[in-house]
Amino acid sequence: MHPATSPAWLRARQVVVTSLLTFALLTPPAHAIAAVPADGPHELTDRAGTKTTWTVPVTSEQKSIVISSSSAKLVDTFNWAKWRARQHVQTGKHGPIDVEGPVPPNAKQADYIPSYWAGYAHRTAFYIRDYAHQSSGAHLLGLDQENRSMLEAYAKTSTEARDWYPLWALNFDGSPYFVDHPSESYFVREVPAVFELVDKAAEQYRWTGDASYLNDPTLWSFYTKAVTEFITRHDQQLPNGVAEGTGRGIWYGAASYNERSDAQMVEAGDGIAAQYQAFRGYAELARARGDKSVAKQFEKRAGELFEYFNTEWGVAPGAWEYARGRNPDGSQVAGWGQENSMFMAYDDIIDPNSRKTDDFLDYLYQQYSERPPSNIESSTYVPDVLFAYGRSEQAWSWMNNVIIDQLDKPHEVVQQGTNGDYPEVPFTLVSQTVEGLAGIVPDAPSHAVSTLSRLPKEIGWLDLDHVMVGAHDLDVRHDGTTRTTVTHNAGPRPLKTTISFYGGYAKIKVNGKQVTADHTLQRGKSVSSVTVSVPPGGKVAAEAVGPDDQKRWGDAMTTHPADFELLAPADGADRIEPRNPVLQWSKSNNATEYVVTVARDSLLKDVVRRWTVKGTAAAVKGLVAGRQYYWSVTAVNARTGQQLPLRSGPRSFRTMPAAAPAAPSSLHAYRSGDRVALTWKSAPDALTTTVERSRAGSGDFEIVAPSVTGDGWVDLDAAGGTWLYRVSSGNERGKGPSATTGETPMPADLKASALADRAWESASIGWGEVTKNRSVSGGPISLAGVEYATGIGTHAASEIVYQLRSDDVRFSALVGVDDFQRGSAYSSVVFEVEADGKVVYRSPVLRGDSAPQQLDLDVLGVQKLLLRVTDAGDGNNSDHADWANAVLHQLP
Repeated sequence: MHPATSPAWLRARQVVVTSLLTFALLTPPAHAIAAVPADGPHELTDRAGTKTTWTVPVTSEQKSIVISSSSAKLVDTFNWAKWRARQHVQTGKHGPIDVEGPVPPNAKQADYIPSYWAGYAHRTAFYIRDYAHQSSGAHLLGLDQENRSMLEAYAKTSTEARDWYPLWALNFDGSPYFVDHPSESYFVREVPAVFELVDKAAEQYRWTGDASYLNDPTLWSFYTKAVTEFITRHDQQLPNGVAEGTGRGIWYGAASYNERSDAQMVEAGDGIAAQYQAFRGYAELARARGDKSVAKQFEKRAGELFEYFNTEWGVAPGAWEYARGRNPDGSQVAGWGQENSMFMAYDDIIDPNSRKTDDFLDYLYQQYSERPPSNIESSTYVPDVLFAYGRSEQAWSWMNNVIIDQLDKPHEVVQQGTNGDYPEVPFTLVSQTVEGLAGIVPDAPSHAVSTLSRLPKEIGWLDLDHVMVGAHDLDVRHDGTTRTTVTHNAGPRPLKTTISFYGGYAKIKVNGKQVTADHTLQRGKSVSSVTVSVPPGGKVAAEAVGPDDQKRWGDAMTTHPADFELLAPADGADRIEPRNPVLQWSKSNNATEYVVTVARDSLLKDVVRRWTVKGTAAAVKGLVAGRQYYWSVTAVNARTGQQLPLRSGPRSFRTMPAAAPAAPSSLHAYRSGDRVALTWKSAPDALTTTVERSRAGSGDFEIVAPSVTGDGWVDLDAAGGTWLYRVSSGNERGKGPSATTGETPMPADLKASALADRAWESASIGWGEVTKNRSVSGGPISLAGVEYATGIGTHAASEIVYQLRSDDVRFSALVGVDDFQRGSAYSSVVFEVEADGKVVYRSPVLRGDSAPQQLDLDVLGVQKLLLRVTDAGDGNNSDHADWANAVLHQLP
């Protein structure tokens, strides 16, 4: 390969090495490095016959995987990744600690433990999330000592005083890294990290067979605390067996890896998915230790968590989307959340045989394609997910175009260097080649391995030699997706080898002889397999034979219930006879039965009846006249257990009432200036309410509000005297009797309702995220040294819009710059309140040392309330703003 025509990241380039210095490194292709026997100038000839002279230092390489392939680009990338990843190894070095950026002359020095860089290259530290993702690649590069050492270092930091959180980042000597651990009370903690360490310990045990992963007391104590006491201690707000964050950001306990989240989650999709894998990993390790009862217990807990997630974490019945988290009040967080969303597939908690999962994977790929992460390390998870679910073309496209082709582009963090310099990138390119493209799955403790070719059409063949599974050295070659050869180079005993191919093949030819294939589903994809014992020095060649019979041995989607629709009654239908109405829907192919649900709410939680039928119609019993009901149907293939809820969501209908509604009860009319607020309680079968008004004593009523929905209304034009109000409700049977009341003064004992308990209509912010009951920095809302339990934390420039109710009378709050910026010379904000487009409050310019301002506003009859914070015209640096103790005062 000529240096002028090779990829830029394989030519002379700037590489940030540790955080000590930056130097230019001239890098020839990996095959050229292997070809030269000693230092000095060497003349190389490329495929076109062009001669180039390179001057290179030559170092010996420890034994590792040797790649060959029809794709020269893949070979070059893999060899570069091996070289670049090894540059991050810190084992045996003596160097600086607690450094971020250039190393100062007085930097602390220490002896490094066996370790490698896992995190920003301008920080002398390794991070849990990076380590977890790099550990497989590290094993494949022979870094088992480093993997084991780093895991133990993390485990030692998990203590009861730290609520069983391991420290997020450690220096290369194993000590706490100062950036992420300023103090014992203020350090980064993220829920998924705890569980990922347990999961990755089990994964490394499968790769290595190293019994110390089972028997080391420090490690075993950490695993046990992680899946028991950690969960118990962090399951207080929504007690359900799922470990929670605080909803206050990474310094107080984040539920998610997504540090750029727009939501105040206490449970997150990536957290519950990581917990699921930790349960599975702990069960596996316990079984290997011989503790079958513990293994069964945690296998059961993993199954229960899987069932809970797939039952309860859907945004709506029939929708393709999973919730990505839960707020402190238990409400679901929907929409795209990057790590929140992607880790649910990465950690396999979504039902692989469900149509919903198939659609969800489409959604993930679309979101990552349309909204790619700004940091390349987030992109490195995408191929892992796509390869695992058999989407090989998409996986290779992402690996090739989004990662490999962007290696020489600047990283979003300037001090980091290029994308290729971020340690996670080369390590995961190694693992994605072996585990992704080649589909190699180890089971070293059982002296077993399996393979599954995931080569895209672009790559004709791939050979990986010297892959280590425990003490077994093997060569795996895939020719396309239907022929695989495994050579057992060396090992202590025969290797149980399973060779698999995607598809439903009746036969597999093994060393020239046809044998009957085994058939399974792997993450929803049909797989045909054969298992043979290969002695040391032996070889097995397997090839899929005959047609791919999807009808007999098809993917999960070939047996999944097909789309169908509800037919009658029509959505929103009314006047439905309440006695045994008939529900009808179309047939779903592959369905053997249908589960019908009728409920009183659109989320189908308040269930009236749920039952199973064989046909496409069912009569409903037990309905009440004059009520709104919601219904839906789930198609079920009882043979496979696959289900398809109605994809369009539930429909509604209203039963015919028996009579016109009764008169509204609890009617009151409260005067405030020129306005009168009416409240009442409608009869259950009422549809709308009519409000009439007459001057007291005249009896001459006129309609002032003809079709009110809900149980309240504000008369904004009530000047001119004392009024008498008459209120009546109507439904399909006509208008019912009325109730009448006169005015009374506004009560003094209004009911206080925290604004944070209301959902806003929209919210925008100049930095960070608008948060409920905490400041934008993640800490408590604090003004002038006083902390407030409730309120809204934001940052200029910000606008938050609320739709008010007819019983909202006053709005009060204490506003000011949060104490997090109290000493800042840059903080300067102005608070404004708009009521239906009119500014009704504007504060003076408030700075970090300004006294908070109290506001108390009349909002009776206001429909839209807008809370605004501006930057006072001098930029929004340090403009942390609080609406502390924000309360809406309501009629009783």
